[in-house]
Amino acid sequence: MRKIVLAIVLLILTMNMLFSQIIQQEFLHPSKVRKNYKLKEFKTILFADDEVYKSDPEQMNKEYIESSGYRIQLISTQNLSEAITIKTQADSLYSVPVYVDFEPPNYKVRIGNYITKEEAMGIQTLMQEQGFKNAWLVPSKIVIIK
Repeated sequence: MRKIVLAIVLLILTMNMLFSQIIQQEFLHPSKVRKNYKLKEFKTILFADDEVYKSDPEQMNKEYIESSGYRIQLISTQNLSEAITIKTQADSLYSVPVYVDFEPPNYKVRIGNYITKEEAMGIQTLMQEQGFKNAWLVPSKIVIIK
């Protein structure tokens, strides 16, 4: 009798472990997100940022404004080397800033500073055609040159 009870308990525990695992990319895919994100209003801050356009020396000493807008998220992963690889790939393909944001436990590679949703959607479609099939829009704090 003990063997039967023990076998049933082990079977239940095994089944529970099998069905409780979720593939990371499926969990993070935008179609799985139930919450509708709204564009947040950020406090406008003036600052000088030599990192945003470091590849263009003419932009180095300009003032920037942080504002509400959109970025295109290329990937969300827990693997830092994967995020850096995607960032490097995007840097080589596009002439807009590419950011790696860490929101525990994930690294999110996002690109661009788009004020309107329509502008961002046009670029998103282009990126999907160029191989970033899971690229999606995210409301974000963006950086604009003053």
